[in-house]
Amino acid sequence: MQRLFEIRSTARRPEKRRLLPIVWLVLTAGLAISAMAHKARQQFYIKPDQTADLHEPKLVTAKQDCANWGLAAGLETMLAQQKVALDQNFWVMHLNYGELCADLPSIEHLTKVVNQEFVLDDGRHVRLELRFTPVASAIVDDVLAPLKRDQASLMLWRGHPYFLVGATYDERIGRDGTRFFDIKELRLADTFAKQPAVTFQKNRETVGELDGILNVSVTER
Repeated sequence: MQRLFEIRSTARRPEKRRLLPIVWLVLTAGLAISAMAHKARQQFYIKPDQTADLHEPKLVTAKQDCANWGLAAGLETMLAQQKVALDQNFWVMHLNYGELCADLPSIEHLTKVVNQEFVLDDGRHVRLELRFTPVASAIVDDVLAPLKRDQASLMLWRGHPYFLVGATYDERIGRDGTRFFDIKELRLADTFAKQPAVTFQKNRETVGELDGILNVSVTER
């Protein structure tokens, strides 16, 4: 799996105390040279500035310009796309025990509130499951897969919830079919009403300010 923002590390293996047979060394050297030659022959065809965007998204904005209402509007939007009608008032009441203006809840509290079975007005029973992926451990699919399914997700940036509505990336395709993706830009719509869209550019913004990605899945019971 390819991480969204990847940090690579190497570790040195401890040296063996015994001398290896000369034949084994020659064989190993030959394999290493062969692998290096193969790697050198591997060339990547680059498809720059590929895009994935939501098509005419129906995004619900917060009734109050407060982080908890923005989050609740995001939950309402993501669930409405999956034909579950639980509005932002419902979520604010359950998260804050009243229609209050507050900061974002902790992920632990949010998960406890969302990960339950609910009975909808039409009589259906649904089980909800919240998925929060910190950017440090996110993979490219966490961004591109929902966009390609035309499903909204929430990106938490500097403690504020935004709708993830698009991304720009370079695609590298190897001769053996290997594919790598380099995400260059994230397009975000504010959960607050009448606020302009913003972009997160990899080479301009600070990756550490991205908290993570939120998605909700629905299972019929």
